Amino acid sequence: MKARINEIFYSLSGEGISQGVPTIFIRFAGCSLRCGQTDSKKLWCDTGYALSNSSGDEFSLEEVFEKIEKISNSPTQILLTGGEPLENQKRVFCYELSKMIFQKRHNLNYAYTRIETNGKESILNLDNMVFSLDYKLPGSGMEKFMYKENFHFISKRKNPLDEVKFVVRDEVDFLRASEVIEEFSLNQNLIFSPVYKELPPEVLANWIKEKNIEGAKLSLQLHKQLWGEKKGV
Repeated sequence: MKARINEIFYSLSGEGISQGVPTIFIRFAGCSLRCGQTDSKKLWCDTGYALSNSSGDEFSLEEVFEKIEKISNSPTQILLTGGEPLENQKRVFCYELSKMIFQKRHNLNYAYTRIETNGKESILNLDNMVFSLDYKLPGSGMEKFMYKENFHFISKRKNPLDEVKFVVRDEVDFLRASEVIEEFSLNQNLIFSPVYKELPPEVLANWIKEKNIEGAKLSLQLHKQLWGEKKGV
């Protein structure tokens, strides 16, 4: 079994509840969504270099795990991201990789692989994973692709390591996120991030303060603050 992977690297988690945690990133190639590309607005994806299905090299499960072990055999978070790691046959690869990681590293912290996924692909029936699940808001132009059963599932699951992420372009997006939170009874690890260089972080911070939604947290992209807009950080 093989999958096309854009990059594998070691850094700090840049956002969400694991922000600042040393993390091995495995970035899969290919994503069918094009977030932010609406009307006169530009694509906002900060990993546009990984959107193409051909943007990387093929790796087997064993080759990926060997790279993980070479980078770190100590307690380290492992994050599967993209592109979109659950799209098409990558879903099976991620399932098997997460199982392998659990079986061989379960005596360490972070035995469960974190998977960063765009809300379109189902997260049901996936073992040995915790989820960073996006809900794409109107400003992304991709809300119509959201698989709503994901959000019922994440609400009922109540895993303290799961998170739901909202990338906010404007006040319309923020108000829509509030509606989504109420619709699915979400109340833990609700991550709000501003669209980079479009929405001033202090504006979003004030909205979060005023609304005071249970479980809501502001998250700015730590890796960009530390290293700028670079690949592999």
